[in-house]
Amino acid sequence: MFTIGRLSQISGLSRTAILYYESIGLLTAPARSESNYRLYSNDSAERLEKICAYRDAGVALDDIAQILSHERSSETEILERTLQMLNQKAKEIRQCQERITALLSQATGTKRSVFGTGLNAIKAALAPLGISDGIFLKVHKALEENSPEGHHQLLALLGFSGDEISHIDAEMRKEREDARDDTKKA
Repeated sequence: MFTIGRLSQISGLSRTAILYYESIGLLTAPARSESNYRLYSNDSAERLEKICAYRDAGVALDDIAQILSHERSSETEILERTLQMLNQKAKEIRQCQERITALLSQATGTKRSVFGTGLNAIKAALAPLGISDGIFLKVHKALEENSPEGHHQLLALLGFSGDEISHIDAEMRKEREDARDDTKKA
């Protein structure tokens, strides 16, 4: 059994958040000790862990309640709907970034990209997704070598313009040539 303080430490949530989840029915009211302290079971702790996982993924609390109670919508439907909503928000954020970049370009008189240009720009675009440089380079190299069209589609999906994609391609060609030269010298 866990006190609310201990459950707060384990979950990383505030006491207030746990009480709120209890008040809206995401967590069931816990048993009480003789001193009237809340005592949460292992099942409650596991349920709270699931709630946090869904919440951290951007799922709305109402949808989390449906998932956990197996009501009218399936987990897959809710997650797909949430993903579509997040994709739409990402698109809107990207549009705002482009507007700000255009305003910056006007203010400074120099052409700017939302993320910069080249490989560093791609890394900057993927960093919020938790994609490390090593993973990025492996995926990028495989895509570029095996599917140049797929590589261009990925860059376009990330929001890079045709000019930026051409610049990135030129950078990658130069990197490959430099690597070949280094291999020949060795």
